[in-house]
Amino acid sequence: MSKEKIKYIVGIYAAAMCIMGMLVPVPIVAQIAATFPNENVAAIQMVVGIVPLFMALSALFVSSVLATRVSKKITTLVGHCIIVLAGLSIHFFFHNSLQQVLIASAFMGLGIGAIQNGTDALIADCFNPEERGTVMGIYSTFVAIGGILWVIASSALGAQEWSRSYLCYFAMIPFIIIEAICLPQGQLEPKHKKNVISGMPKEVALITVLSFIFIMCFQLLNTNVSLIVAERGLGGVAESGMVTTATSFAGVFAGLLVGPLFKKFKNLAMPIAWIICGVGLLLVLVAPMLGMLAAGGFIASLGKETYVPTEGNFAAGNSAPEGRAFNLAIGMAGINFGMALSPVVFELLSTPFGHTIESKMIIGLVIVAVLVVFGFMHYNKLTPAQQAEMERMAAEKK
Repeated sequence: MSKEKIKYIVGIYAAAMCIMGMLVPVPIVAQIAATFPNENVAAIQMVVGIVPLFMALSALFVSSVLATRVSKKITTLVGHCIIVLAGLSIHFFFHNSLQQVLIASAFMGLGIGAIQNGTDALIADCFNPEERGTVMGIYSTFVAIGGILWVIASSALGAQEWSRSYLCYFAMIPFIIIEAICLPQGQLEPKHKKNVISGMPKEVALITVLSFIFIMCFQLLNTNVSLIVAERGLGGVAESGMVTTATSFAGVFAGLLVGPLFKKFKNLAMPIAWIICGVGLLLVLVAPMLGMLAAGGFIASLGKETYVPTEGNFAAGNSAPEGRAFNLAIGMAGINFGMALSPVVFELLSTPFGHTIESKMIIGLVIVAVLVVFGFMHYNKLTPAQQAEMERMAAEKK
């Protein structure tokens, strides 16, 4: 790989380290609930959920409007500055009501969405299909490493006062400097000749729906872990942070698995990842002690973090250069909407069962099982677009 591409990777992975800044509020959900006792638990959980909701909206806007006008480097840098300002504002100004926290968190989501879509599209622009799977997989490793750092920092800073967790965002400033030096500009997309939604491949539309459903089930872990620790008498912020750190740590290994897993199993890597996640959620459901809860979180996250880059590679492989950034964004939007709407959807689905955490987890496990069956039936071979890309790569090597 050329020195120029290595420089690009440094900038892209610096940005990747900051995406899981969205996990900063996860260890402090129970403390936020205690601060605002009159608020509904689903509304409290939206402190976590509103970030991916606005990530999805941001990514779609970036892809459909800005991708033809503004370089992906500028989009990423501006998004990162928005994250820092919004995150710090919660500590210094906007923590006196749940509504203030939610509004500031929404702006954080806009910034993270710009980073996520900008870097995904830069990988598609700057690396060939053979390199892309490896680069995307290791990208997930750096996302996970960042997640570990942000959760550890959040747990330490928020142990006495939950709003102090948001001081973590000061630490993102050096990463912005690295990105400014190392990120490539990327390619401006050609203006679309037709509506990007009508031109979206059916396989991309389907994987977007499946991603939404799957991630909605996975998100039961992030939105409930702090509450589970408190409900089962396993500790407080520090213990919640331990479980979330274990969850984030899984991504380090997942990123290294993506390339080999896709090489051996092709598209079946996606339902295999769903199985792994389901096993982890089952352990979380029955865990009587902190160690087992952390293990369940680790395994569930291993499945999710293996799936996300595999899904991105699948969406890229089924997209033409025109509209690729949008297709990557729409696939990621399914993931982000799933994270965002999980508390609301499972609150409704669990109504007949008393809105308990256990009933929500069981419903989620049933849904994951249905997805796995469908996945093994539908993804047992490469799509025509993927097959054509593989044949083109083979011809270029000759």
